Amino acid sequence: MAHGKLVFVMPAPSADAFEAFFNHAVRLKWDTLLNVTYVEGGGTHPYAGAISTNRGRGWKTGMTMRTRFLSYDPPRHASAAMIEPSGPFAQWAASMRFHDRPDGESDLIYTYSIKLRPRWVGALFDWLGGILFAWETRRRFKAMAEYLRQGKST
Repeated sequence: MAHGKLVFVMPAPSADAFEAFFNHAVRLKWDTLLNVTYVEGGGTHPYAGAISTNRGRGWKTGMTMRTRFLSYDPPRHASAAMIEPSGPFAQWAASMRFHDRPDGESDLIYTYSIKLRPRWVGALFDWLGGILFAWETRRRFKAMAEYLRQGKST
């Protein structure tokens, strides 16, 4: 299993950064990873216990992951875990924490774990999956920061 913790400075208060990520309609305006994201049962925002469906963009279009929100506490914290294995992933879970900074920006702390499947692939390549996932996550949150920098929080 690969684990990681990444910290990003968002050019907006935590409430705006949280909204940009967790408002599923807004997220599709900037997210480099997803082509489709929605809360099953409707609505633009998840909640603790909600299930979301997320389908990749570009070469990742064939990858779809369903996640259950374990916690949802705007604008401070949210966490989710994959419901069942999907694509190359046997397991995936992530947590996001937001903290306001005195300068009007915010810190986004993203903690994740992934495990690849089948088991023998994970045993050999979980480390590489972690590196690739961290690269994609940095790319993704750079796009979110640019979206926020342009003053677009909704």
